[in-house]
Amino acid sequence: MKFDEISAIVGDVPFISRTNGRFLYDLILREDIRDILELGIAHGTATCYMAAALQELGHGMITCVDLMEVKDHFKPSAEDQLAKTGLLDHANIIRTQTGYTWFLHDEIRRNTQDDVCTEVYDLCIIDGPKNWTIDGAAFFFVDKLLRNNAWLIFDDYNWTYAQASRQREVTDGITHRTLSQDEQEIPHIREVFELLVKQHPHYGRLMLIEDSEWAIAQKQASANKSYTVMYSETARSMLFKALRKAYRAVRSHREWLSSTTSSRGVAR
Repeated sequence: MKFDEISAIVGDVPFISRTNGRFLYDLILREDIRDILELGIAHGTATCYMAAALQELGHGMITCVDLMEVKDHFKPSAEDQLAKTGLLDHANIIRTQTGYTWFLHDEIRRNTQDDVCTEVYDLCIIDGPKNWTIDGAAFFFVDKLLRNNAWLIFDDYNWTYAQASRQREVTDGITHRTLSQDEQEIPHIREVFELLVKQHPHYGRLMLIEDSEWAIAQKQASANKSYTVMYSETARSMLFKALRKAYRAVRSHREWLSSTTSSRGVAR
């Protein structure tokens, strides 16, 4: 499926801009990427962009992982959007009870023979809790599954619990007030990328697309690492980002009101 076709169908659904969708689509075509791991899918809009590129190539599969409990929070769901676009054949959605770190445990075990883990993915996107402990661990787990020259993308580079606290008290099971001030104010994904990914010997090519909140690394062992900071902001993407933040704020406020109402009902 051509990019303009898929963008016309899912382009107005959060949480990925058309610019980032184009980046993913072009990356898959240019690098002939076949096996993709997506950790955290929300509405599945990014999934649809990637599946469209795989369909255009004529091969490939996305393994999509997210929690069972969040499926009904995102309307349309990833399943709905893939069905609408006719791209279900290029995505396998796995709903887990406890998050993607245990899925990664199972995946490492499944691909391990004689104490060696086979590398099976060409691209991984990590877009989940945005937490140092969870996503820091996920990075090391994912590294075992990524082939040489594979790509790794982190979303929400600058996200903080302090920002999120304006809309909600809990994110992905983590209560904000239980965290230290540093844990609330320092962007966890930034720390994962700067302290773990950049220092890891397997990753020689690193990019930060500052205005998209994306940090990108390619698995290329090199003594001479390259690090590029890029900006891709356009008026459209700036508007989309503002709308995305507003959408998240409204959705979080509704969830908070719903939980408050339920609690009062129980108390009565």
